[in-house]
Amino acid sequence: MQARYSGRVPINCGVVFAGEQAAGEGRVLNLSLPGCLIESSKPLAAGEYLRLRLFLPKSLRPLNVPLAAVRWSQGGRAGVEFIQTAREEQAQLTRFFRQQSSRADEDERDIWQSERTVNHR
Repeated sequence: MQARYSGRVPINCGVVFAGEQAAGEGRVLNLSLPGCLIESSKPLAAGEYLRLRLFLPKSLRPLNVPLAAVRWSQGGRAGVEFIQTAREEQAQLTRFFRQQSSRADEDERDIWQSERTVNHR
């Protein structure tokens, strides 16, 4: 098994998936450039291939991933790797990821600053 990718952002958005063994919908709980964490009441099996439609917040259209692979599955959660995306979809994903990453960095700095202010009083 490959090591985890380091850049992940927490997210809560809808996803619709379809594969040979399962079809359904769920929530994306975190996102990285090469994949995401999906939570669903439909069990997904490791090794299964899926088509995904992610409904990213503030996006005008869903992000289509024509080929993704379930890398692991436990309970109602599954780690999914994006295998194939169109160039336009990859650009949309990269833009969204960078926006979310910079917001997470700002939030972390704000928390650090407020803790520092409290500790120095």
